[in-house]
Amino acid sequence: MNLPQIINNLYTNRQTDWIIKLDNELIQPFVIQRWLSMDDGIRDKVRWLDKYVYTLQANPKMYLSLAWSLIKKANRKPYVKYIKKMVKEDEYFFILSLVRKHFKMSDNDYNAVKSRLIDAITRTPQAMSDWFAYYGVRKAMWKKYYLDYNYIKTFGEKEDNSQKGLGAWGV
Repeated sequence: MNLPQIINNLYTNRQTDWIIKLDNELIQPFVIQRWLSMDDGIRDKVRWLDKYVYTLQANPKMYLSLAWSLIKKANRKPYVKYIKKMVKEDEYFFILSLVRKHFKMSDNDYNAVKSRLIDAITRTPQAMSDWFAYYGVRKAMWKKYYLDYNYIKTFGEKEDNSQKGLGAWGV
């Protein structure tokens, strides 16, 4: 019996006679523990089971029977995705991604100017409002940084300070 069959039996087999028939060399508690820890449905039980991986290493059948008793039986084993490393996003990723797309920046160009972009965006609240309005950032982000969302309505309008009529000609 190979490892996938052992894991399948942990989830589906309602009898324990299959554990007795196994050779101790086939049971790998560390690998089984790792696979079980990736299952979100039983993660809290597996955390408790983690204490016994080392103490029951001499007798892996006892570990296997303990793991079997903790898992709720089902018709088939669940699909478990492998855990991936969490990627931490930048605080201003929501606007940096828009700037990167607008200027069609490659990875190297983006990494080279990212700190300068963040400095330009966060220089003053007015500068941040200008960036947010230009790229159409959603309202929740405006509120997060305590900016006036109504500024987006007036962004881009030029103030007309020029004189009209004869005053424009100096008369």
